[in-house]
Amino acid sequence: MKSLITSILAGVFALISSVAMAGVIELKPASPQPSGLKQGLKMQFRTGPDIRPRSLSEANGKLASDAKVSAISKLQWPDKGKGATMFGSNAYEHIVARFSGYIKFDQAGEYKLEWYANDGLQVWISGQQVGRLDGINPCSSAGRPKVRVPSPGWYEFKAFYYQKEGTACYESEWTPPGGKRGLIPNSAFGYK
Repeated sequence: MKSLITSILAGVFALISSVAMAGVIELKPASPQPSGLKQGLKMQFRTGPDIRPRSLSEANGKLASDAKVSAISKLQWPDKGKGATMFGSNAYEHIVARFSGYIKFDQAGEYKLEWYANDGLQVWISGQQVGRLDGINPCSSAGRPKVRVPSPGWYEFKAFYYQKEGTACYESEWTPPGGKRGLIPNSAFGYK
């Protein structure tokens, strides 16, 4: 009986430990580290009256090969009400966009991240999903993950965004190790 209780307690502690550790996402730096990056991200973008997705899966199907490809250096787009345009375009609704490039972490350690979107968003850093918001939403959080950065440098970054109608937003924040929460600066993003 005593060994059964010991086994059960060991299992419970192992489960608690794995759940606690699962809360921190391990990132891997880009290898090799890129050089000569331009500030911002590459953006594949499409808009139009036929773009009215209600989910990430619907939105993915709307980003066809005819999507515009450009770069974007301003990466904070707060909700400024209906009619406020997004991503340097004339559009404020009926949008799908895919971003790619790199994000730079200046120091090793644990960061807290948060992305906001209206309506939906998925974010990956070094292949690990670090944000997800699906459905039709006001400007809402796509999650508050903690990530472990093993060394300073550039990490692969990808995001997919959609907005059906009404108001729109796309913003990102971080809390560096020992630092204060704030917007991720545009200078932290780069692309080739």
